[in-house]
Amino acid sequence: MRRIALVLIVLGVVGFLVASSQRGGYESVEGKLKTTFSKEERGKRDLAETGRWVALAVAAIGVVLFFVPDRKR
Repeated sequence: MRRIALVLIVLGVVGFLVASSQRGGYESVEGKLKTTFSKEERGKRDLAETGRWVALAVAAIGVVLFFVPDRKR
């Protein structure tokens, strides 16, 4: 169970960092202008934001699974 939890934590953190770097490109003046006038760019920005939240949720599930005690058989 801990192995799965560690995998989820790593995937969540890596996914969060990747999505945050993509989302960061839209924080500049040029990025804000792109998202103001382009629906496609707005969609990409929203997808990166959703990806950040999903990755954060995956990491949180991994943390919960890491601290839940294993069943004794």
